[in-house]
Amino acid sequence: MTRAGYKQDRAAAERKTYSTVTRQMPGVIFLCMLLILWQVLSQAIGKPYLLPSPLSVLESLWENRREIFLVHLPATMEVVAIGGVLAVLSGSLFAILMDWFPWLKRALYPILTWTQTIPVMCIAPAFVLWFGYTVKMRVIVVILVNFFTVTVNLYDGFASVRPERIELMRTYGADRLQIFSMLKMPTALPYFFTALRISIPWSVIGAAVAEWLGAQNGLGTYSRSCMMNLDAAGLLAPLLVLTAFALLMNALLGMIERRVLYWQE
Repeated sequence: MTRAGYKQDRAAAERKTYSTVTRQMPGVIFLCMLLILWQVLSQAIGKPYLLPSPLSVLESLWENRREIFLVHLPATMEVVAIGGVLAVLSGSLFAILMDWFPWLKRALYPILTWTQTIPVMCIAPAFVLWFGYTVKMRVIVVILVNFFTVTVNLYDGFASVRPERIELMRTYGADRLQIFSMLKMPTALPYFFTALRISIPWSVIGAAVAEWLGAQNGLGTYSRSCMMNLDAAGLLAPLLVLTAFALLMNALLGMIERRVLYWQE
């Protein structure tokens, strides 16, 4: 690469970085305004058990960091990881099967839609009766809150392929497997990453709610114990950790998406 070409690439990278920072600046400013408003309201109310200040939440997080990060966070992340992976695998499998077998899509798609009228969080207590306060119960909740999102988004990605492109590949002698792997899969990848972006926060929410219903450890269990003790700062501290984890995972997923879907840039 010549020196002039290197300077052009560096200038383009700097412009891209500046553009990214500029786009994120309004959100950062709005978040700072919300934190300031929260601090002012907590001081005006003067009742920490009702509305603790952001500083008191951070202080509680620091004081209980060993219990939160060494005991409860690993338990929650185990459920999020197992349930999230199983939800993605099972949802992807169902989407592929519905794409390959139209009769299966006609049989399953309405049922999948109907199941979404039943909030998983409302029937989650029944899982406690069936499976007890176990990791299995929490994993099932995480799977159910994500399964529909992954299945429907990925199937819609397969269905979004233009018929004329499929016909063009057939004229060149491509079989069904080649059409699926070389055309449908790349087309469905953006839909798949969209499903993952939705699934990450829902996995965290599902795990926390399941732990609220009953568990020996986990950030949801820790929040419930703080609520019983009227410790509002301790109640919000795990939520701060879960939010930071979801944001970090979404940022990591965004980096992977940009590398995989490089042709969209």
